[in-house]
Amino acid sequence: MITAEDYRFHERDPGDDTWTETIFQIFSVPEAAISGNLYVLSRPNLGVTHCSVEIHQGLCLHPWQLHHNDAQMHLRCPDDYSDFTLSNGLSFKAHNEREHEWRYESRDGVCALELDYTAICEPTDARDPAQVPQAGDSKVQGYSGWNNGHLEGKGMVKGTLRLRDKTYRVNCVEGVNKSWGPRNDWGNKGATWVHVDLGEGMRAFMVLDIDFKDRAMVYGGLRYGYVLVNGERRPLLSGELIAKRYAMLVTSANARFEDDRGEVYSARGTTIAAGPWYNFNPSSCGYQVLLRWEGKQGVGHGHIADFVGMYALSQAMADELYE
Repeated sequence: MITAEDYRFHERDPGDDTWTETIFQIFSVPEAAISGNLYVLSRPNLGVTHCSVEIHQGLCLHPWQLHHNDAQMHLRCPDDYSDFTLSNGLSFKAHNEREHEWRYESRDGVCALELDYTAICEPTDARDPAQVPQAGDSKVQGYSGWNNGHLEGKGMVKGTLRLRDKTYRVNCVEGVNKSWGPRNDWGNKGATWVHVDLGEGMRAFMVLDIDFKDRAMVYGGLRYGYVLVNGERRPLLSGELIAKRYAMLVTSANARFEDDRGEVYSARGTTIAAGPWYNFNPSSCGYQVLLRWEGKQGVGHGHIADFVGMYALSQAMADELYE
């Protein structure tokens, strides 16, 4: 069960240099085809933090096409992970386990945002069998960062984004994520993080494995997830995702999943914004897309974020060595 204390640093072995805590907030302005990310990774035993603020509009195939890409590392680790301000201009405060706020202004003043998050359902503890029937088998293959303490949330994100000379109103339903535990970030695997949204009647979240077949990235089995049906949260027992890609980025996707009552849902997504986020963590890339989802229950917007280790990409995708 997730509590407000999970936004603080967790009890740990002070001699474990791999102990890592992360927090990740995604947001969007669908009417302007804008997708944004706020990510903080801290290693409190080493006293260091890495932070990335990334925002893109429309289809960006290359990192240099992203519209804001502020990634800074070896920042000083905050004393309190639930209430901090970093030297790159990002502030975070968790009021409780369901409400928190983000503030940011880049060093040059080109980008600023004020975002408030309010959960629309109880935060999910990925290791709690009361919330996740697959809890004993919910670990993602080979990705230690996902396999220790892990919080998944979905909520309203409201506020403003100022980027260059334009200001946007943010009013979306997006995800938040926090992780904690020992982890070696060597990028040997990946997983996908999927938010399907068909409006107030049906929203869903899934984590699936990522595999490679014939030098192409494909989705594997469901690790865990849930569906919100008119606000009622139901765990998923099965799910699948099939996608078409261009330059590693999903351009369209079909999602299908089944809840614990045997009800089956489906949705089709078409990408309206996409970008490769190569510096959210130096060991990995986030191939991230914002989709317009449609299905029997309605229409909405949500993300697919394929988090893949750079080592795994080299092993699966690089050309054969020549003599």
